[in-house]
Amino acid sequence: MSSILFLGTGGARFVVARQIRASGGMWMRYGETQLHVDPGPGALVRALAHVPPCVPGKLDAILLSHKHLDHSNDVNIMIEAMTHGGFHHRGALFAPRDALEGEGVVFPYAQRFPERVEALEPKAGPYRINDVEVYTSLAHVHACQTYGLHFKYAGHTVSYLPCGRYFDGLIEDYGAHRPDVLILNVLRFRDALDVDHLTLDDAKALIEGIHPKVAVLSHFGTKMLEQSPARLAREIEDAYGIRTIAAYDYYRLEVENEAAAVGA
Repeated sequence: MSSILFLGTGGARFVVARQIRASGGMWMRYGETQLHVDPGPGALVRALAHVPPCVPGKLDAILLSHKHLDHSNDVNIMIEAMTHGGFHHRGALFAPRDALEGEGVVFPYAQRFPERVEALEPKAGPYRINDVEVYTSLAHVHACQTYGLHFKYAGHTVSYLPCGRYFDGLIEDYGAHRPDVLILNVLRFRDALDVDHLTLDDAKALIEGIHPKVAVLSHFGTKMLEQSPARLAREIEDAYGIRTIAAYDYYRLEVENEAAAVGA
């Protein structure tokens, strides 16, 4: 069985700085394999505070979609926790090259702790983690190297579409993986600023075009929260006939159950 636990659903500087929503990323389980994706500020605390706790020492891998702090702030402490303070050479780290080199966010000393460190490349894979295969998307339009992640396990696909500006190529690229679950970072409600993030209208176009069985909205900015993400998700579901969920802190999605319910 597969599940995704949202250790945080906040995005943007103001939401994260005030912790209006948490910013701990996602803890994924695929059978016995455990992955932590985008461990932003508070990730370690959120993981351990969950009941039952998410145990970093049992992680098989940590993955970054990109190096911005709301996605990577806790990566070094999570590496230390995964490797038991660096004394157990275990686990894997996957991140774009600019998160590892130059002005990267993963400290050089911490990169020595995992058993395996790999730089993600666009439209690459499979990166294998036990029985899980991970593929990257094409490069997103964002201020740093940013790639979406497609997780394939036991006949199901979970696709994570992180931050970046909308462009038509996203639909073809993500749609080719035929995701059962599509997680989208929807930072903005209506975009009065020229920034490299999805708006609600962008998310609607992506959900309609990619047509997953289940769409999950997350990574909300202030204006999205003011509009009630749960209400917006219901409106998308009514408009396109696609099961749409607005994630909230500590929400757990059971992949097979949700996919089967839609297919029934």
